Amino acid sequence: EYEISRLKEEPNESMQTRTWDDISKTTKFMRKKESATEYMFIPEPDLPIINIQQADIDAIELTLPEKPEEKIKKFIAMGVAIDDAKILAQEIKLAVMFEKVAKIINPALAGKWLRRELLRVLNYNNKTIDEIALDERHMIELLELVRDKVITDTTAQRILNLLVEKEFSPKEYVQKEGLGAISGEDDLMILCQDAIKENHNAVEDYKKGEEKSFNFLVGQVMRKSKGKASPDVVNKLLKGMLA
Repeated sequence: EYEISRLKEEPNESMQTRTWDDISKTTKFMRKKESATEYMFIPEPDLPIINIQQADIDAIELTLPEKPEEKIKKFIAMGVAIDDAKILAQEIKLAVMFEKVAKIINPALAGKWLRRELLRVLNYNNKTIDEIALDERHMIELLELVRDKVITDTTAQRILNLLVEKEFSPKEYVQKEGLGAISGEDDLMILCQDAIKENHNAVEDYKKGEEKSFNFLVGQVMRKSKGKASPDVVNKLLKGMLA
């Protein structure tokens, strides 16, 4: 942009090499360039000129996938957060998986899990999306369990860690391992009572206004339930018991 404005005001009288100064945001003269002949720019006889017709270009464009900027606009219109849409559109296979999953799962939920959780697991395992066994069918199954609150986010994260290693049905795995979320208040009430009894200091700190102590108590209940407790129910029960 700087060069465009500069050349309008002071056209180069000769070919020249310039350098960019990132501090002043300007270019500066370095040296005069030689002529093409002196650079030994000569035609290569074994490389003939190929005339490409516009019709050829148009035909090739029809075979190309959507451009990233087009996918970003489409994903945002579907309800995906801007940052998530940009990341999803950078990798064609990830974008294609998202579009398939989003036909069944709310796009905002699908975008969040594919952009954040799936990429987190890939980065941790130093793998690319091309190197894993996970496909959209199992991702849809997993997110259906999350959407319907059959499992907690914590449990879903653990299952996703396994899914990148081998293919299996998340629904069958949850049933077999008994990983369904605990949402019954009677069962959770006992876990909340135990957490309160075992953490007197945290209870006192919470009553003094330290909100992080409440989060600690929630964490203790989640630990006791092995991540299967419904966070919403735990929050409600704990606040009622501590009031």
